[in-house]
Order: sequence, then structure tokens, then C-alpha cells
Amino acid sequence: MIRFAVGLALCASGLLALSACGSGELSPAASSKPTGVSAKTYRIGPYTVVFATPLPADIAQAGVVEGFRQAQVVWDRSEYAWRMPANVRRYVTGHALVNLVDAVAASRKDHLIPAGTDRLFLTRVTRIRGGTATITTCDDASKFHEEDVHTGAESTQPPAQAYLFEIWQMVKHSGRWAIAAFSYALRPSPRAAPCQP
Repeated sequence: MIRFAVGLALCASGLLALSACGSGELSPAASSKPTGVSAKTYRIGPYTVVFATPLPADIAQAGVVEGFRQAQVVWDRSEYAWRMPANVRRYVTGHALVNLVDAVAASRKDHLIPAGTDRLFLTRVTRIRGGTATITTCDDASKFHEEDVHTGAESTQPPAQAYLFEIWQMVKHSGRWAIAAFSYALRPSPRAAPCQP
């Protein structure tokens, strides 16, 4: 989700910190079911992440998506808390872990926490092979912002970064699916077109 306490800065440098970090298993603060869509909503302080796509019927794919959701929440909790919990390596590994460490450090340095709402939609598993999988999703960050905890100032995403197409590389890690790497596309890339409003 490229909902990103350091998303703007890392986009400029070619890195991008997506979301997800925390302690413990998924524990939704609230769930909602908009008309025709089964959604899961998780609140982390002033920040809400909505997984708007229902789990796939296929059991293997559903397991990958559940791991993806857990990793996203763990990532977001880390950025909110400005530290990574002991269990973070169960859900985030490889290059994604390096990006998360950078995101947490940048958020702490700039006194920023995630706020607003981030919605992931059109999420699907595009490949599962052995212990690896790929997930694609659209990220609606149009209602996401970062908040300075000292001043209360808010920063929003530029319009070109409000709707992203994301590709998440997942690996089987310690018996669960974990995020290992990710990439994304912004407008005007044709890959981002299905994610635009």
C-alpha cells in the first residue's frame, strides 16, 4: 500500500516504502461490508486500512492474501509506532524489510504518522509457485495523509500518487506468507490505468 509514511520522499529517490508493520496477528478494530463488497477494515490510531476485495475462493490463494493483509497491518503499525516489533521478520523479509527499516527511520525523524484512510482494491494472486507468490492490487491513497505529531500539520498525496498499481512478491517464510519485495506503477503508466477512479 503505498501508503507511506515515507512514500513521497522515497518515491523521489526511487525507493518506496509501502505499508505494514505491527505486533501480533490481525485484529480488526472494525469491519464493514459495503454493498456488493466484502471488506475488512483495520484501524491503527488515526489511520485506517481497508482491504476491499473479498478473499479468493481458492484456499491456496486465500492463504497468500491473508499473509499479505497481515504484513500490511504489521508494516502500518511499525510506521505508526516508529519502531519494529520483535515479530516483524515473520511478515516482512528481504528487500521489503530494508524498505520498512528506512520508512520507520524517516517517519521517526520527521515526526510523521500515517493518518486518514487507505483502500486496497482489485487485489488478486497472479502467481503461486512453490514457496513464492505474486499479488497485484490497486491502492487508493486519495484519503491518506501523514500527520506531524508535534504540529498536527497534514500532508496529502499528490494527485498522481493517489491511485497506484502495486506488485507484491510474497515468499513462504517461517510457515507463513511474508512480503519480500514490491514495485508499483503511477500515472501515466498504462499499468496504473485500471486503478484510477
